Amino acid sequence: MFCIMKNKRIVLFILFFVCFLKPAVGKEKLDSLLLELDKTLDNVAEYDRQKEQRLVELKRRLSGNISSEETHSIYLQLYREYEAFVFDSAMYYVKVHLNLAEEKKDSYWINECKMQLAKMYSTFARFMEARDILKSLSKEELSPQQLGDYYNRFAEVYAYWSEYTTEDDACNFIALKNTYLDSVLMVLPKGTYSYDVNYGRKCIDLNDFSQAEKILLSCLAQVNPDTRDYAMHTSLIANLYELKGEEGKQMEFLAESAITDVKVSVKENIAIRMLAFYLLKNGDINRSNRYIKKSLEDANFYNARLRNVQIAKLLPIIDKTYELEKEKHQKNLQMAIYIIGVLLVFLIGIALYLLIQMKNLSRTRKEVIKANKNLKKVNVRLSETNHIKEEYIGQFLNQCSVYIDKLESYRKALNKKAANGKLEDLYQMLKSSQIMEDELKEFYQNFDTTFLNLFPNFVDEFNKLLPEEDRIIPPNKSDLSIELRIFALIRLGITDSTKIAKFLRYSNSTIYNYRSKYRSKSLVPREKFEETIMKIGYFNQ
Repeated sequence: MFCIMKNKRIVLFILFFVCFLKPAVGKEKLDSLLLELDKTLDNVAEYDRQKEQRLVELKRRLSGNISSEETHSIYLQLYREYEAFVFDSAMYYVKVHLNLAEEKKDSYWINECKMQLAKMYSTFARFMEARDILKSLSKEELSPQQLGDYYNRFAEVYAYWSEYTTEDDACNFIALKNTYLDSVLMVLPKGTYSYDVNYGRKCIDLNDFSQAEKILLSCLAQVNPDTRDYAMHTSLIANLYELKGEEGKQMEFLAESAITDVKVSVKENIAIRMLAFYLLKNGDINRSNRYIKKSLEDANFYNARLRNVQIAKLLPIIDKTYELEKEKHQKNLQMAIYIIGVLLVFLIGIALYLLIQMKNLSRTRKEVIKANKNLKKVNVRLSETNHIKEEYIGQFLNQCSVYIDKLESYRKALNKKAANGKLEDLYQMLKSSQIMEDELKEFYQNFDTTFLNLFPNFVDEFNKLLPEEDRIIPPNKSDLSIELRIFALIRLGITDSTKIAKFLRYSNSTIYNYRSKYRSKSLVPREKFEETIMKIGYFNQ
């Protein structure tokens, strides 16, 4: 009987120890992964340099004397290297590859390139164009593997679209995404990695988290570490644990995904942004701030609209947290001021008490002037009292100095932005119109650069609508002339001459004359000139 009771106690002790130890072990693993991520971020420049070297080597091989199959292979590799690195470059090589495939009339590579192009368009939030490209493909011409990719591309388009629309439309898009995922499972061979991963996604959609966890963790062993596939797979597992409510495991897999993203120079990423959010939620503000800045840098470097929108949704949350932290510091400061006030009253009371004691001692000294012995005692007491006064006043002054320094430092921090310039200089700047002119010049330059990034072929396509002698040659490739800016605004949907005039700071009649002039010179019918301009840049054109 004693042995049984003893064994029960041992079992209960072991169970208690395991339950206590498990969270600590989990946190230790997460802390280790976060430290590894920090070290990896310190070396991000080296990882990007290695990426650039691979790209240079691929481009060098492309310029050599190679076979058609090797050319297709290198273009595919360039697309995959740029796909999550630089959006514009990925788009460039997809389009060049597509042109080559169309010249060769190679249906396999034409379909492959169009699916790649649709994927890039969905990343850039051009969902309708991505969908139209996919709808233009003939399923009968696709290989079995391409058919799986074809359905996956549709699922991706609707998944991204659901994040970029209203709640009602989002539900419809998610339903379409799930339908296409079902189609993926119907065409992929069972037992393959692609089938298992998509089946795991399906289990997540059906809330069968246990089965999804079993499948996805099993598939992870099939993926090579330090690859983009590994980063995507661990990110998917993190999403599973988010739905299961296991935040600790979710953050571990987000950290693993973020580490891999940095090592393989993936700029089109999700993990580090999500990790920043959860670290912020758990109070690790410094790490969260570093990670969200890295996420924003990557999004700007990659230049995809969708990721910028997703980060923009997160920034207000971060701002609110910082505001709460600021309020907390303000409350602490108020408390410190209150304590200083209490101490001040206390010390003033002590000072008054000391003054009263000094008067009493002085009166006592007059009364016992004939008694040297008593006088000596009074003098000793007075000396002691003076020493106490000096100690308390010195301590008071020191504390006041310390808190005044703190208040001054805080005041400087709050007023730093407001105290950058002299008032006279500021007045002179306000009188000058040079700032406005410079800002307008920079504004138009930014407009030109942004517009030409969106529509790089606009000038060439616009000139094709005019006779050769009337074509407009801009001052340089990155700037637009006034005429081109007018029609660039029209391309953006601003057709009201009054609005265009206000935007460009010209008169209504000037804008009207420019529009009439080029409508009359157009190679297309006058009434369809601006309608044709509106179509510049469309894929189906």
